[in-house]
Amino acid sequence: MKPEKILIAYFTQKGKEESSNCAKLAKEAEALLKARNVDFDSFAIIPVETYPEDQATFEMATKAEKERRVRPAIVGEYSHGAMKEITGVIMIAPNWWDSLPQAMYTFMDQQDFAKTRVVPVIATRDDAEHVRMEVRDFLKNWVLPGVDVKEDEVANAEPKLKEAIDQLFEPSESKY
Repeated sequence: MKPEKILIAYFTQKGKEESSNCAKLAKEAEALLKARNVDFDSFAIIPVETYPEDQATFEMATKAEKERRVRPAIVGEYSHGAMKEITGVIMIAPNWWDSLPQAMYTFMDQQDFAKTRVVPVIATRDDAEHVRMEVRDFLKNWVLPGVDVKEDEVANAEPKLKEAIDQLFEPSESKY
């Protein structure tokens, strides 16, 4: 299956739209898709509320969101009409407390991924296969293996992102 149009959906915090690791990975993915002459859109998944700058308060707030399974409001919404044209999604998110940021669930709840192949790309300190599996279990559709990009590899993530993009273009008979 050759994807006709790709969506790069990536998480970033308000105020860090250009500087977050996920934003940097999204820009690199855009460049790789341009080089392959692939049609794509990008959508930043940005929570409306700003997270605390203080690390301890940030951790407390994001852990509480996870425990309560909060669906924080996000800035904007990717058009359902546009989503119908999407055949592949590169979903870029950080690993927060062995899970996705809760705003990623807000985004996934808003969209219909039924006929869309999804490749999770997780920015992480450690192995995040369990986070990628969480995406598969939540969406229950064509979620491909994806890749982890270690935080110290973000500046040189091209090989990992190529691997993720290649997954969208490989034939697959399985939903997983």
